Amino acid sequence: MSNKMEKRVLFITSVLGGLVFGVIFTGLVMNISAENMILKEIKSPYEFEKTVEVLQNSINSKDGWSVTGVIDQDAAIIKGGGKSIGNFIIIKYCNGKLASDVLIKDNGKKIGAMMHKSFAVYEKSNGQVYISTANGAIMTKVFGPEIAEIMEVVSLDVEGMMTFVNLKFNVF
Repeated sequence: MSNKMEKRVLFITSVLGGLVFGVIFTGLVMNISAENMILKEIKSPYEFEKTVEVLQNSINSKDGWSVTGVIDQDAAIIKGGGKSIGNFIIIKYCNGKLASDVLIKDNGKKIGAMMHKSFAVYEKSNGQVYISTANGAIMTKVFGPEIAEIMEVVSLDVEGMMTFVNLKFNVF
């Protein structure tokens, strides 16, 4: 094989190898970071009951928003035959106007599966209290432009509700 041909084979092999490595590396990074991209977990500065109270008050004081339900997840699990998971509350909340703006559109109706929005408030085994919620910045990228505009408003409102823990959504 000539020197020119060897260089060409080496070049093609290097490009293909780099491409395969890049695809594998990107896949691994996405797999590792996907959980943190989709869900946000924030440490609360308060103990459990105070966190639940502050969060509910924050939701209800935000224009157009209200708490629609509070689920004691530990009690529900025990009632269903499971073991106690400790302090764990799910706070469901909604903005009727924004919900109707999405659900009135045929292509928005499927989003009903993600409604009402929710926060989970829980205590980990180390005694620290955390709040988790869906990352609104990611949600705005998933849907079409009409729904993305509404989701952007929702994300900004949620950030406003969570100023006591300095929540900021981001794509990465």
